[in-house]
Amino acid sequence: MKSKFNLMFLLGIAMLSLVSFTYGQVNEITVDSCSLESPEAEQIHVDGIDFFASDELLQVTLCFDIKEFLRTKHKPEYFDAVLTVKTDEDDSVSQNIKVKARGEMRRAYCNFPPIMLKFCDRDNETEKIQGKGTLKLVTHCMPSKLYQSYVLKEYLTYRLFNQVTPYSLKTRLVKIRYVDINKPEKAFLAFGFLIENEDKMAARNKAIMIKSDKLTQKNMVSDVMARIAVFNFLIGNTDWSVPLQHNIKIMRSLEVFNDKAIPVVYDFDYAGIVNTIYAIPFEELPIKEVTERYYMGVCYADEELKPIVQEFQGLQEKLLGTINDFEYLSKADKKSVTYYIESFYQTYKNPDYLLHDLNCSCKQF
Repeated sequence: MKSKFNLMFLLGIAMLSLVSFTYGQVNEITVDSCSLESPEAEQIHVDGIDFFASDELLQVTLCFDIKEFLRTKHKPEYFDAVLTVKTDEDDSVSQNIKVKARGEMRRAYCNFPPIMLKFCDRDNETEKIQGKGTLKLVTHCMPSKLYQSYVLKEYLTYRLFNQVTPYSLKTRLVKIRYVDINKPEKAFLAFGFLIENEDKMAARNKAIMIKSDKLTQKNMVSDVMARIAVFNFLIGNTDWSVPLQHNIKIMRSLEVFNDKAIPVVYDFDYAGIVNTIYAIPFEELPIKEVTERYYMGVCYADEELKPIVQEFQGLQEKLLGTINDFEYLSKADKKSVTYYIESFYQTYKNPDYLLHDLNCSCKQF
């Protein structure tokens, strides 16, 4: 569970954000562009689109009953929708899909919660965007520029984690045109990002997803677990737990016989690097702001932890380069994210200082 926050304060912020939202209004949508009949569009190969083969911004249109979607977000149900993906300058492909609200905390807090996209095999769709399965879509939450920046910073954090380990979920930045089938003239644009299906991520790493309530950090492959713990320390993320499998997915390798599992961290909106206004640390932690770094990993012998620390020392240029190359952040946001990462490296120029601080707060269990 997330930390408790002042609901009235957040609701007040939400109302202000509704007033301030001006990004991407669209007025030229027609009813025909949001038909829920069998779509006619440029066809693509039978395996569908590999959303995560490119880092380029993807333009999509999502048509569904937005009013009912929002009305039922606390008890989510699937609604019919049409997803249209722009494949190049002149062509697009469409598919009938299902959508529903997802995310426990964000469904409660967000005006426009994250969405689960469900792709179904249909006899009349031999060529499609995706085959049977689901994809998570992270949305803008609230209609304001501030919340758009949160989306971009969280997406960038996933990209940073991709630089650290292949045991990470791929993402794809999208600009979405949302169209309500009942009020197409009220269409609007917003940034979001798609998250790789966890089973496909596992298959990519020759592994399978598992669930168990008996796992702790000690049951994880030690270098993979340490790498996640140090990365979370770097980005100021304390919103994760292996025993609770909170913002942690667990895999088991199909290649290597090992009684240890492989953790994968996700969901970074509570991290200091993103610094959302609703993010508050757990009450039990000795920090007052999410921007304060606190190590949540277990204790390792120095000979186990030193190689991981050295890895992160060597990643500085690559991480900062990824931030600098991300064109969609505002100058102010790029400066703040860069400063946050640079502050880690400035503090821990001497790797022995980092080892000391990690050992001071590491968990003995």
